[in-house]
Amino acid sequence: MMQLRIRDAVIDYDIVHRPVKYARLEFKDGMLRVIVPKGYGNAAAFIEKNTDWIYDKHLHLQRVIALAGEKRLEKKLAEPHFHSLVESIVQRLQRELEVEVRDLTFRKMKRKWASCSSNKKLVFNRHMIYLPDNLIEYIVYHELLHLIEFKHNKRFWGLVENKYPQRQKYDLELAAYWHLIKKTFY
Repeated sequence: MMQLRIRDAVIDYDIVHRPVKYARLEFKDGMLRVIVPKGYGNAAAFIEKNTDWIYDKHLHLQRVIALAGEKRLEKKLAEPHFHSLVESIVQRLQRELEVEVRDLTFRKMKRKWASCSSNKKLVFNRHMIYLPDNLIEYIVYHELLHLIEFKHNKRFWGLVENKYPQRQKYDLELAAYWHLIKKTFY
């Protein structure tokens, strides 16, 4: 493990050589991982080129961890009641957005809160049971918007912000809960 100093931050990192085409950066478990193709010679230059991104991600991660320290995972509903809650939110928001869902399922997912397929199928993470109702509704709204705009582009985020002008606050809260879920279950 090595350390990188950017402005007022000291960031632990390691360099991992993998059979990948392009170098990339990721934070995993609070540590920066620099993933480079086998035989890649100049990881230091790649890091230097991306110091602003690294610093911003590091600060964001510190905010997430601090906020996670103020939260607790509480199951307020039994599984069938949680499913009913999500289904009722979906029905209400479908009418509001004038969209139609073909199928709705629940399963444990390790990487995301929910997904929406092009064939109008919604999958919700069963770990959402630990979230407050307002965040559950935010996730449902986000997924239903994919039936209007499939990609996370400027138009999509504009639609989100029409209903949730403080969406960054919601996203930060979701990241804090995600941190707790990963720490607790994975």
